[in-house]
Amino acid sequence: RRLGSSHWTGRPSGRSHDGPTARGCPEQLMGAAALCRCSCGKDFGDEPQKALGSEFDALYEIDYQPVRAPQVVEPLSYSVAVDQPLKGEPVREGKLYYLLAEEKVELVHFELYVNGFSFVQDGTTVAVALSPFTLVRNCKFQETYSNNSLSDLKIFKLSLFTQNLCYYFGVRGEADQQAEDDRQQWVLEIARAVQLVTQSLFPPFRISCEPLDSVVTTLRRLMAGYVVYHEGPGVATLVYCELHPHCDIKDHAKLAFYETEACQRLLLEIRVTVGTICCEKVGVNCSCFCIDGHQFSTRTCAERKLWLRAISNIKVKLQNCAPTPSGEVLRHYRDAIEEHIESIRQTIEGLAPIEPLLSRLP
Repeated sequence: RRLGSSHWTGRPSGRSHDGPTARGCPEQLMGAAALCRCSCGKDFGDEPQKALGSEFDALYEIDYQPVRAPQVVEPLSYSVAVDQPLKGEPVREGKLYYLLAEEKVELVHFELYVNGFSFVQDGTTVAVALSPFTLVRNCKFQETYSNNSLSDLKIFKLSLFTQNLCYYFGVRGEADQQAEDDRQQWVLEIARAVQLVTQSLFPPFRISCEPLDSVVTTLRRLMAGYVVYHEGPGVATLVYCELHPHCDIKDHAKLAFYETEACQRLLLEIRVTVGTICCEKVGVNCSCFCIDGHQFSTRTCAERKLWLRAISNIKVKLQNCAPTPSGEVLRHYRDAIEEHIESIRQTIEGLAPIEPLLSRLP
């Protein structure tokens, strides 16, 4: 169901690129998805799928306000389907090694677009549109890996984790440092494309710490701003998130999600308790984070850090059984948040508004 059509209480479940797309080869997509066996791409308690044939047992991960009129007057939802057209000309192209299984590697021609990527494998073009819920990061073979013909590859992982899709690519160079530099450039440019797709979905706005005088439910607002929410399979929805402080009587704080910054229609509430699980996705320049199984993305890494820091501070208050903040204390909290926002303003707001790079849903 679409967000807002029912009451949610639990966890959520240019030129166009022509030719065959990912939907034409589902077996390969599912096989690639099964290769991702790290924690960044699964829900809590889920068992990873197994790849057909041998697995990547030798891989491990390397972690590297003034008053404003509402900018959004109706809810915005976008398709995150992988078969959307790729826009414009490739921003980079070249040869990469595509890892299908531990003993099966193919040299492919890889093309990166502003909103996705494509490559030809076994005569079939695989084209994948990126989504805000995509991460890219380096991998490497363990020292005990025995296949010497592949051990010199510099590998990176591209994961569309909400869609259970994961691709591994490798780079090889005449010198080890050359291959390392080439991999790093690919990773940075793919991460930049993901950022572009993500930021294209946001309207111009600033994080607000002030409540709306006309909306009583916002009177205890600490901070509020737009985030992209993974509503369900194939759907990303722009929602206005508002953080409320802890309450010693109810023993929790809350995150309220509205359709727009006018805060007229509440879509979802998430209680924040001492046991609430908040974590960030580990990827290069990744702005995704998770709260009790709900997946979100902000405009930038700095904005993600701001939200997680604020939520973490609330959890500390709850853990220490701090009293419900008075109006004066609440004002102090807001001033502290606003001061911090001003100190990082240039890093949290991203690019100037551009046309959405994903298809709008009705």
